[in-house]
Amino acid sequence: MDPVVLAFGPALVGAIATDAWPRVREAVTGLWRRGHPQQKADDTGTELDELREQVLLARRDGDTDTERALEGAWQVRLQQLLRADPTMAAELRRVLDQVLTPALTPAEQTRIGTIIMTGSSHDSSTFTQIGTQTNYNRP
Repeated sequence: MDPVVLAFGPALVGAIATDAWPRVREAVTGLWRRGHPQQKADDTGTELDELREQVLLARRDGDTDTERALEGAWQVRLQQLLRADPTMAAELRRVLDQVLTPALTPAEQTRIGTIIMTGSSHDSSTFTQIGTQTNYNRP
Protein backbone atom coordinates (compact mmCIF):
# COMPACT_ATOMS: atom_id res chain seq x y z
CA MET A 1 0.00 0.00 0.00
CA ASP A 2 1.26 3.46 -0.81
CA PRO A 3 2.86 5.23 2.20
CA VAL A 4 0.70 8.33 1.76
CA VAL A 5 -2.40 6.12 1.92
CA LEU A 6 -1.12 4.40 5.06
CA ALA A 7 -0.68 7.79 6.71
CA PHE A 8 -3.89 9.30 5.35
CA GLY A 9 -6.28 6.76 6.91
CA PRO A 10 -5.26 7.37 10.55
CA ALA A 11 -4.89 11.10 9.92
CA LEU A 12 -8.41 11.30 8.50
CA VAL A 13 -9.92 9.36 11.40
CA GLY A 14 -8.02 11.50 13.90
CA ALA A 15 -8.75 14.85 12.27
CA ILE A 16 -12.40 14.10 11.66
CA ALA A 17 -13.01 14.12 15.42
CA THR A 18 -11.49 17.58 15.94
CA ASP A 19 -12.75 21.15 15.75
CA ALA A 20 -11.19 21.26 12.27
CA TRP A 21 -13.98 18.96 11.07
CA PRO A 22 -15.57 21.46 8.60
CA ARG A 23 -12.21 22.09 6.90
CA VAL A 24 -11.40 18.36 6.87
CA ARG A 25 -14.79 17.57 5.32
CA GLU A 26 -14.37 20.21 2.65
CA ALA A 27 -10.82 19.13 1.74
CA VAL A 28 -11.58 15.42 1.56
CA THR A 29 -14.82 15.98 -0.34
CA GLY A 30 -12.90 18.11 -2.85
CA LEU A 31 -10.21 15.47 -3.14
CA TRP A 32 -12.76 12.75 -3.74
CA ARG A 33 -14.59 14.90 -6.31
CA ARG A 34 -11.36 15.27 -8.30
CA GLY A 35 -10.74 11.53 -8.16
CA HIS A 36 -14.36 10.54 -8.85
CA PRO A 37 -15.94 13.35 -10.86
CA GLN A 38 -19.02 11.20 -11.58
CA GLN A 39 -19.82 10.85 -7.85
CA LYS A 40 -21.88 13.58 -6.22
CA ALA A 41 -20.03 15.66 -3.63
CA ASP A 42 -23.08 15.30 -1.36
CA ASP A 43 -22.61 11.50 -1.36
CA THR A 44 -19.01 11.83 -0.21
CA GLY A 45 -19.97 14.42 2.37
CA THR A 46 -22.65 12.10 3.72
CA GLU A 47 -20.13 9.25 3.96
CA LEU A 48 -17.74 11.52 5.85
CA ASP A 49 -20.56 12.62 8.19
CA GLU A 50 -21.25 8.94 8.92
CA LEU A 51 -17.54 8.28 9.43
CA ARG A 52 -17.37 11.15 11.91
CA GLU A 53 -20.31 9.78 13.90
CA GLN A 54 -18.68 6.33 14.00
CA VAL A 55 -15.36 7.80 15.14
CA LEU A 56 -16.96 9.93 17.83
CA LEU A 57 -18.90 6.93 19.16
CA ALA A 58 -15.77 4.76 19.11
CA ARG A 59 -13.81 7.41 21.00
CA ARG A 60 -16.58 7.87 23.53
CA ASP A 61 -16.61 4.11 24.14
CA GLY A 62 -12.81 3.73 24.07
CA ASP A 63 -13.17 1.38 21.10
CA THR A 64 -9.77 1.59 19.40
CA ASP A 65 -10.49 -1.54 17.35
CA THR A 66 -13.34 0.24 15.57
CA GLU A 67 -11.13 3.26 14.95
CA ARG A 68 -8.46 1.04 13.39
CA ALA A 69 -11.08 -0.69 11.24
CA LEU A 70 -12.36 2.67 10.00
CA GLU A 71 -8.79 3.74 9.21
CA GLY A 72 -8.29 0.54 7.23
CA ALA A 73 -11.55 0.91 5.32
CA TRP A 74 -10.57 4.38 4.15
CA GLN A 75 -7.04 3.23 3.33
CA VAL A 76 -8.49 0.64 0.97
CA ARG A 77 -10.71 3.27 -0.67
CA LEU A 78 -7.79 5.66 -1.05
CA GLN A 79 -5.55 2.95 -2.48
CA GLN A 80 -8.23 2.24 -5.09
CA LEU A 81 -8.34 5.95 -5.88
CA LEU A 82 -4.56 5.93 -6.46
CA ARG A 83 -4.70 2.82 -8.62
CA ALA A 84 -7.28 4.49 -10.82
CA ASP A 85 -5.27 7.73 -11.00
CA PRO A 86 -1.67 7.65 -9.70
CA THR A 87 -1.40 11.42 -10.15
CA MET A 88 -3.71 11.81 -7.13
CA ALA A 89 -0.78 10.94 -4.83
CA ALA A 90 0.40 14.55 -4.83
CA GLU A 91 -3.09 15.78 -3.96
CA LEU A 92 -3.41 13.21 -1.17
CA ARG A 93 -0.06 14.36 0.23
CA ARG A 94 -1.16 18.01 0.03
CA VAL A 95 -4.40 17.35 1.97
CA LEU A 96 -2.51 15.20 4.46
CA ASP A 97 0.18 17.82 5.06
CA GLN A 98 -1.93 20.98 4.93
CA VAL A 99 -5.28 19.95 6.39
CA LEU A 100 -5.24 16.67 8.28
CA THR A 101 -1.89 16.67 10.07
CA PRO A 102 -2.19 20.21 11.48
CA ALA A 103 -5.55 19.25 13.02
CA LEU A 104 -4.01 16.39 15.01
CA THR A 105 -2.48 16.39 18.47
CA PRO A 106 1.32 15.98 18.58
CA ALA A 107 0.90 12.30 19.61
CA GLU A 108 -1.40 11.64 16.65
CA GLN A 109 1.00 13.43 14.32
CA THR A 110 3.75 11.06 15.44
CA ARG A 111 1.54 8.05 14.62
CA ILE A 112 1.19 9.02 10.97
CA GLY A 113 4.85 9.72 10.22
CA THR A 114 6.34 7.75 7.37
CA ILE A 115 9.84 6.63 6.51
CA ILE A 116 10.68 6.27 2.84
CA MET A 117 14.04 4.77 1.92
CA THR A 118 15.42 4.78 -1.62
CA GLY A 119 18.72 3.69 -3.06
CA SER A 120 20.44 2.54 -6.20
CA SER A 121 23.42 0.50 -7.28
CA HIS A 122 25.51 0.81 -10.45
CA ASP A 123 28.18 -1.15 -12.30
CA SER A 124 27.88 -4.44 -10.41
CA SER A 125 28.40 -2.76 -7.05
CA THR A 126 26.86 -4.12 -3.88
CA PHE A 127 24.05 -2.21 -2.28
CA THR A 128 22.66 -3.14 1.12
CA GLN A 129 19.84 -1.30 2.76
CA ILE A 130 18.48 -2.44 6.09
CA GLY A 131 15.62 -0.92 7.97
CA THR A 132 12.21 -1.39 9.42
CA GLN A 133 9.25 0.08 7.64
CA THR A 134 7.07 1.90 10.11
CA ASN A 135 4.17 3.69 8.51
CA TYR A 136 2.56 4.53 11.80
CA ASN A 137 2.76 3.27 15.35
CA ARG A 138 -0.27 1.64 16.90
CA PRO A 139 -0.80 2.54 20.56
